Amino acid sequence: MTANQMADDLELRLDRANAFGSPGYEDIELSKVLNQAQLMYVKKFFSAMTNSKRQGFEETEARGQGLSALIQSNTSLTVSADQTGTFPNGTFYDLPSNFMFAIQETVLTTEDDCTTNGAKLEAQVKIVTHDEYNRFKRNIYKKPYANGFDATVFRMYFSPQISFYDPSVASTPKRHELITDGNFGVSNYSLRYLMNPPTIVVDREQVANQRHCILDEFTHDVIVDLARDLMLEIVKEQKLDAEIDIDNFE
Repeated sequence: MTANQMADDLELRLDRANAFGSPGYEDIELSKVLNQAQLMYVKKFFSAMTNSKRQGFEETEARGQGLSALIQSNTSLTVSADQTGTFPNGTFYDLPSNFMFAIQETVLTTEDDCTTNGAKLEAQVKIVTHDEYNRFKRNIYKKPYANGFDATVFRMYFSPQISFYDPSVASTPKRHELITDGNFGVSNYSLRYLMNPPTIVVDREQVANQRHCILDEFTHDVIVDLARDLMLEIVKEQKLDAEIDIDNFE
């Protein structure tokens, strides 16, 4: 469906939900609630823990195809300009501006791979919490290492820099921190990720200005149903028992 078709369908379902007929909505209102529903859909079905079927991204064909339009190809990340606050042997890397969730990470070290000619050793990326970092950093069996045949680096979450008090100060991107043992470095860090879904724009006066939902077509009905429920909450209407529960949809 186009963005305008989703908006028309949403108004129709709202009219059916309210026996007295729902009033018309402005395009900007419909755009807002459709975007909220789209983001809810992505979060709901990316993780297996947030939907009734306990099936997450790439666990089934429906989950994989439903979110596949958001997959961004491998992107080599750049080292952050500001390295203030890193742990010893740690380096901040800037994430893409539309980054949402990482789905694959590849790290090439500065060490040569002894099993190939001229190639650099690829490291396993181990995501660790701050508590695990404290426990693992001195453990010879769990800390980062590179031995010519195998390697491991720690990856940790870190915040962007945001100035809440001075709007003139530009914010930095989201960041990841990679940590080695200090005996080897990182030559390249690349990422395949799920991006934030592009904004849906409803514009029934200037049709050329509309921006469609890029998720697979079969997700649009569910997104409209989610938007209907969100709108009913806004106008304080009760969802009818006869309505189908979207938890049972893909």
